[in-house]
Amino acid sequence: MKIIDVRATQLKSPDYEFKWKEEWEGRRIGLILLRIIGEDGNEGHCITWLVGNGQMEDSLPRLKQVLIGRDPHDVEAISYELSDSLAAPTGVSSAVDIALWDLIGKHHETPVYKLLGAARHKVRAYASTVYYPEVQDYVDLALQCRDEGFNAYKLHAFGVPDKDIEVCRAVREAVGDTMDLMLDPVNSYDRQGAFKVGRVLEELDFYWFEAPIPDTDIDGLVDLTRSLDIQVAGAESVMGGLKFLPQYVTRHAVDQVRGIGDFVGGISAMKKSAAMCEAFGINYEPHSYGSTLIQAAHFNVMLAIHNCDLVELPVPTGILDQGMKDTLRVNSEGFVDAPTKPGLGYEIDEDEIDKITVRELQVGEFSTHAGH
Repeated sequence: MKIIDVRATQLKSPDYEFKWKEEWEGRRIGLILLRIIGEDGNEGHCITWLVGNGQMEDSLPRLKQVLIGRDPHDVEAISYELSDSLAAPTGVSSAVDIALWDLIGKHHETPVYKLLGAARHKVRAYASTVYYPEVQDYVDLALQCRDEGFNAYKLHAFGVPDKDIEVCRAVREAVGDTMDLMLDPVNSYDRQGAFKVGRVLEELDFYWFEAPIPDTDIDGLVDLTRSLDIQVAGAESVMGGLKFLPQYVTRHAVDQVRGIGDFVGGISAMKKSAAMCEAFGINYEPHSYGSTLIQAAHFNVMLAIHNCDLVELPVPTGILDQGMKDTLRVNSEGFVDAPTKPGLGYEIDEDEIDKITVRELQVGEFSTHAGH
């Protein structure tokens, strides 16, 4: 089976301004639907949210050159070619990898996680917030998420130590011991602030402490991990791909590795990262925040590994589900069940895609890749 075409469509942004800590400005999220079309009539899809229109448009000539005429089962070779042997993955190359796996699964009428080798058929979920200006907003949303079935909840709070301590105390008091809680200040603190917050999180029995300081401060992460009993999670912002992760593991800079599959190399790179972590006896907890198909890509990897506890779902529920027939939802026991449809397991709604289409992306006159 050969690839016969590659297309990309700019979709309308969600009617929501996203931010994940106080100092950031709210931002609109851009969505691009990548289609890799096979000669068997199937299409592999990925809806990106970390790729700009210009970046995708600029890359289309190169993608067409590399992909058209190739067998999608050559996903490993293709991913190497598009990411400089995994040394320089991008949001575009990651989206291609995800869409290729979707196409392969549809060709074989099998969910991707089963092609990877199923380890389980459900994963426990946690609700992952956006930033809110008031402490009570986090409390109210936690209670709402608990009513939906979640028993784990992660706060993207203010990114200011004293304010974050206040909101963490308030949420813990509101939910009692009915929910596991996590905090992600998005690399906001200095070392002193991280120690201060970390000790309070231990007192409040939080499940993990994510991205407390910049991931570039490996010595600081080592100190935190050695000094705190709570699990310290990090390395999510490392953009150089798989080859930059070992130092976090071998130096015990984190208790668990985070990873954003949609810019570190897609499903292929996540599976390798998980295997590396497993060899060192630590968890690989991918950041699955994003569009439904981005969530699905991470979820399929989670279903094919043992060293991952939780799948991350954006809340309020549905804020990134545009253009979909199927979505990831928590069940009454706090888990997300494995998909049964082939490929990524979650189907786009072509009628809805038509309604939210802004334009088809085309090769630009001044594309830096033209003629390559």
